[in-house]
Amino acid sequence: MISRFSLRLMFVCCACCLLHTALRASASAQEVEWRSDYAKARQEATEKKRPLVIDVGTENCHYCKQLDLRTFRDPTLVAMLNQRCIPLKIDADQHARLAEALRVTNYPTLVFASAEGRILGYQEGFIEAAPLHERLNKLLFSSAAPDSGNRDLQEAVQAVATGDYARAIALLKPVAENGKDATLQDKAKKMLQDLEQQAAGRCSEARQLVESGKMPQAVETVTELVRVYPGTKAAREGSQLLVTLASRVVQHETPRGNLAREQLDKAREDYRRKQYLACLDRCEALIANYADSPEGTEARKLADEIKANPEWTKQACDQMGDRLSSLYLTLAETWLKKGQPQQAVFYLERVVQTFPNTRNADIAQVRLAQIQGPSKMPDANK
Repeated sequence: MISRFSLRLMFVCCACCLLHTALRASASAQEVEWRSDYAKARQEATEKKRPLVIDVGTENCHYCKQLDLRTFRDPTLVAMLNQRCIPLKIDADQHARLAEALRVTNYPTLVFASAEGRILGYQEGFIEAAPLHERLNKLLFSSAAPDSGNRDLQEAVQAVATGDYARAIALLKPVAENGKDATLQDKAKKMLQDLEQQAAGRCSEARQLVESGKMPQAVETVTELVRVYPGTKAAREGSQLLVTLASRVVQHETPRGNLAREQLDKAREDYRRKQYLACLDRCEALIANYADSPEGTEARKLADEIKANPEWTKQACDQMGDRLSSLYLTLAETWLKKGQPQQAVFYLERVVQTFPNTRNADIAQVRLAQIQGPSKMPDANK
């Protein structure tokens, strides 16, 4: 039997890790798909009629690494680069002549070029995700075909119809902010307002759950809000709410100083055992609630060391997926015991869709077949 303390701590860790994912997008699924061959990238840009974004840097450049660790982890920016541009990374030490031909002398430098290879501008030095996102918006609309706004709007409508609100938001924002056609711009703004209202409804629902003392349900609702409606005002509020939820649970467990030291000791042990997700969970809780304490400072250093290692970060992300999918399976079984199979089916299908090709997805498919019958099983040949 899981103790009340263990259950609370599990939701603290889950909330903090999910908040970190939402705010910093460290998950491997949200990485820029950098090309490394200049000639092939040029050809791809021409064929797909997409602008080139060239990141020119060196191996030992501090701010080049900061671009990778901070700017290029923003999920909205990553989606824009992968779906609407051809991102190319060049090491100037290995390709000195190419860097010279591009007229790059300082690092890092971002070079913006049209699909035809015409240089449209430069960005020297480090830049945060938000201003770079705005600049790319302008680049896309200045180099796009006249009907691109309409095409993006149509794709956004299809994304909304299939429930892919994150993609719809990414497509609609450039049209609403920089569209040249006033009619299309108004339509995009209206669709964004509708999505904002939906997200606000989810956020209100989460706050009501908090007021009712239903903390696990509130964490689940807010996590879903941040994932489904990224970039909305409600999603930003939801991210802050996750911090509050984690703080409330932690503050009621043990005296403040004792808990900080206890969590740091456990984080160190997790690090020694290479349990990086558990270590990050504890470190993020310490950073959020004891930022000015020695424990918070050491936790930040420990977390930064893990995040700087892509293999360790990938292990943490895989473990997070296993944990969340296991929670969904438990939730489905709970609904079945309460005599509500439709709710159970909802969470089982979520496991299958969100965590494909995993052991928990296989378990979920078996349970779905038992509930719905063999005709509902997915066709493996499709």
